[in-house]
Amino acid sequence: MRDADTVVNSAGVIADERAILRVLYSYGHAIDYGEEDEWVGLFTPDGIFHVELPRGQPPIHCAGRKELAAFVAAHPRAPAALHKHLLLNSLIDVHDNEAQAASYFQLLLDIDGKPETYCFGRYLDQLVRCEGGIWRFRKRVAQVQSMLPHSFPRNEGDK
Repeated sequence: MRDADTVVNSAGVIADERAILRVLYSYGHAIDYGEEDEWVGLFTPDGIFHVELPRGQPPIHCAGRKELAAFVAAHPRAPAALHKHLLLNSLIDVHDNEAQAASYFQLLLDIDGKPETYCFGRYLDQLVRCEGGIWRFRKRVAQVQSMLPHSFPRNEGDK
């Protein structure tokens, strides 16, 4: 039989994992629909977003709220660019006020009226519990492992 401390600790870990999953899922909803403030708010003030691209393409690197805000402001969104960031098979390890998560991702994109997988890969996340018990990304690394060769759509007016 499990003692009361074990049950309480298990419940706390489950609650933390659910709160972290909420952050991971909120990322996709916010970037897909241009919810810029919400997306930036998922990161700590000094948070890092780093994208490793395949085929020798240079990485994308954003550090701090100003760079994160510039990145998401330029990112295409619905309804001009229809895409969905899907998150799969998340593994989360919580250690007090820090956590690591590894997840697969798939990016669906409307290409010439047809839904296609634009890219897929893996997210490696470092999260911290911030003021008020809110979990945020300290660092999110997107390892794009495969990607279609044509460019990602742009917002109207971008060249």
